[in-house]
Amino acid sequence: MPTSPPTRCGDPECQELTTQGRCEAHQRKAWAGKSKAWGSGSTRKWRVFRAQRLEAEPQCRWCGAERDLEVDHIVPLSEQGSKWDAANVQVLCKACHVIKSDQDRRRRTRPGGPGLTA
Repeated sequence: MPTSPPTRCGDPECQELTTQGRCEAHQRKAWAGKSKAWGSGSTRKWRVFRAQRLEAEPQCRWCGAERDLEVDHIVPLSEQGSKWDAANVQVLCKACHVIKSDQDRRRRTRPGGPGLTA
């Protein structure tokens, strides 16, 4: 199978030539650190916490729907939001949760957004 011609490593400081986007020294680890922040989400403690939040708030905070409810972290765990603080969670229906998560992603990828350095 033909390979593409070598190009410079994707790391701005590296001059190494590679056909894989980044040289071997600068390859990123898949999902590095992600599992430590939020885990699988299926621990007994999370299931109990989630059930308590759904009982306390039985409808979507945004649209009032009473079906397909999910517990959302207002400040995402990826931005050091507290997983267990009831003040940092809200109940959203699946559709509103998708919208909110998309807004969070767009905000994070915008220049100057959280997690990016100038």
